[in-house]
Amino acid sequence: MAFERDLQPTAAIRGHLQFTHGGLVTANYFINPLGYGLRKASDKFDVKAAHHSLINNLPNGSLLLGIQARLNTLDVLSKMVEGVDLDECEDYATEVVASFERVRAILPQTRIYLLSIPVGASNSGISALSRMWRGTTTTIDAAALSRADLDAYDEKANEILSRIGGDFDPVPVPAALFQWLWEHYLSRGAVGDPVAPTRAGVLDDATSAVFRSAALDEGAQADSNRRIRPSFVPVIKVVQPDLVFQPSYQAVLTPRSFPYAGMSFPGGSEFLSVLEGMQDVTVDWGMRISTKPAEQVLKNNELSLRRLGEQMDQRDQEVSFAQNTLMSKAQMLGEYNQHFEVNGGESEVSFTTVIAIGGASRDATTDAVNTLKRRYRRFNVEMTAPVGAQVDLWSMLIPGSPARRAYDDFAHIVPSDMWAGFVPFTTSQIGDDSGPVIGVNLLSGNFEPIHFGIMEAALHDLSASFAVTGELGSGKSYFLKLMAVLVHDMGGQFLAIDRSQVGEWEHFASSIDNAVVIDLANPTVSLDPLRLFDPRIAGERALDSILPLLDLSPTSGAGAAASNLLSPRGIAEHSIRSLLDFLQVVRRLRDTPGLGEDYADLAARLGTVVDRVPVLFDPKLRPLRLDAAATVVRSHNLALPTAEELTTPHLYNRLPLTKRLGTALYELVGVAAREAFLTDNGRFGLLVGDEAHHFTQTQVGSAVTSDFSRDGRKHLAAIGLASHDPATDFQGAAHNLIPNRFVFRQRDETLARNSLEWLGVDLEEASFLLQILREETSPPVGQGRQVPEERRGEMFMRDALNRIGRGKVLGPARADRAEAISSTPSGKGATRSALPQRQEIA
Repeated sequence: MAFERDLQPTAAIRGHLQFTHGGLVTANYFINPLGYGLRKASDKFDVKAAHHSLINNLPNGSLLLGIQARLNTLDVLSKMVEGVDLDECEDYATEVVASFERVRAILPQTRIYLLSIPVGASNSGISALSRMWRGTTTTIDAAALSRADLDAYDEKANEILSRIGGDFDPVPVPAALFQWLWEHYLSRGAVGDPVAPTRAGVLDDATSAVFRSAALDEGAQADSNRRIRPSFVPVIKVVQPDLVFQPSYQAVLTPRSFPYAGMSFPGGSEFLSVLEGMQDVTVDWGMRISTKPAEQVLKNNELSLRRLGEQMDQRDQEVSFAQNTLMSKAQMLGEYNQHFEVNGGESEVSFTTVIAIGGASRDATTDAVNTLKRRYRRFNVEMTAPVGAQVDLWSMLIPGSPARRAYDDFAHIVPSDMWAGFVPFTTSQIGDDSGPVIGVNLLSGNFEPIHFGIMEAALHDLSASFAVTGELGSGKSYFLKLMAVLVHDMGGQFLAIDRSQVGEWEHFASSIDNAVVIDLANPTVSLDPLRLFDPRIAGERALDSILPLLDLSPTSGAGAAASNLLSPRGIAEHSIRSLLDFLQVVRRLRDTPGLGEDYADLAARLGTVVDRVPVLFDPKLRPLRLDAAATVVRSHNLALPTAEELTTPHLYNRLPLTKRLGTALYELVGVAAREAFLTDNGRFGLLVGDEAHHFTQTQVGSAVTSDFSRDGRKHLAAIGLASHDPATDFQGAAHNLIPNRFVFRQRDETLARNSLEWLGVDLEEASFLLQILREETSPPVGQGRQVPEERRGEMFMRDALNRIGRGKVLGPARADRAEAISSTPSGKGATRSALPQRQEIA
């Protein structure tokens, strides 16, 4: 076992430019992976097209990397507080502090994607003879490199990136990344594995002195009791003598063969996705590529065909299977040649793939290797861990590493469009780049925190509105309360309409200082639109509520009479300041001779409701003012129509008066929230409605939903809706303009199908998701059919970028907040703070 420092080729680093001992110069970039996950096949073909452009424009010797690393807990917390003044938001500061232990216990990981491209050679100032005499430890004086030299390398790199296009948004890496990458390779999967550098940082300089020494013991000879015969186990034991950490046991896999019949896309070619969701180990991958243009491939094919013809002539009289084999090869070569003749923009890709597995023990690494081999059999890909080539293949993941024989021994050749089907630079990430952590990602297998920057979205000119669907008890209300409390804690305000008989929102509001709770059946405030709104719009708002309530058309006699009185001119002429004033004016005009029967009809209709709804006609009640941080409007005693009654004309026309009253009051609350929140008051406002069809199926409610969806981003406002059936309740603006969508458990097949289609999933392509939603999302199990605490809150999510994934809602990290938003006020209730279980991703 010897110290292996020569495996690190870096001599000097200037920002993202690497200068190796061999004279190679590479430019290195962070790559922004493209959203993949559960998106439609048409979107996935767009991702493949981006990879096709990438591979056709990369220079030979380019290195693609996917590095799995632990997330820095402090980085996660810093993203949670972006844009939030913690001095003004003490409750949110407490939540962030409480999140520290939970995030650290989850051990979230991420995958960092890197691209290393050769951009030239650096031989000036150091002759070949000098390098020979001074050996591989020759260092390059970074200070001696002129600005012109660096600019030339940058210009070459920018030229390559320009040809690739901007799909992957490459960002230059800092010099510190090279040191981190080396230390990660040496500690892969062990205790000392450093956390991921999630931010690009500042470009700086470094030299080879920053890289640690280590011993790479291929076959783990030091652990073997054999003194004469060496071990031939394909395992590398990596020991760092300068550190007290335990060694890392690593193994390197590479594909021996791919399916003879090819790999279908999408679904059958994304072989690198198999690496996610491994337990107790860290798995990195690297791919070294070189390409040949179609013209050169066609020439080579002609030479190969000529040689096959010569072989067939030589063995013409031979009685064997060789002739059939040669004919088969000739046929395959013909098809291969035709592919390049038909597709002029194609190239031939030679690629070597290395998968490095690291763990804290030899057994953990060996188990992971066997697990990966089993997984790859599903793709008909045979993986091998070549004995004797482990260290050579291990070194391929180091940017700037010189070519070794093993790279060519395990290379594969495919057309570039087939290589593009591997789509290596993809992600299952969902959520936003910053904001409060609402849960963890289950689809990626890395448990990355899901950030939902509901307040930041409005600042970035994006819609922050969201909608939720799921069956009873699946977690809809819990999630709505989670978002409401987060908005409150970050300095915003919310209004929630509580339809529950037990008053779950009232129970929740009791934990918030100075929260206002309003019962529409026993009112303490007035919703009289003539007293509630600005005089310029008060009349129109009153008409929107009164006419449907009284079953009047605006063009009918009584309807026209009401419209005239509630016009700005009529209000001023008759001094109408409230609905009670309006009723008194109508009665006075009814008794005035010569004005006809219209006012009599209007007065009679008003008389049927005046005593039933004091919240509209009692002048002693103070008008509702939405200046509290938290307002809960209880509507549990109101009779409200069903979704079918709202959408079926003949049923709507026969609605009883009690349900018309309930609908009018429900709409007024939404209108009041719209007028209060959709103003530039500098404070974020969230309207929460758990009965979505009352907002989306009526004319007034639909307008409220549309206004929040369209204009909320302009006025720091959003709407959050929940429903059981999105096919009927989330239509219009609620379907097209609300980007953030969440689907919790739905065991009914029809509702589950509607929910996934609303999410954007094509069930003809991914029918298996229907079963996952119905049976494997927070499944009730065991005696009493209870959901295990660690499985609660599982859901599907579509974020503002239309990425679809699967996650788990965690709930507040603060114990008091988690208890307050429990769905059952009379009981203790379980919280959603239980840590998720790691699940194998097929």
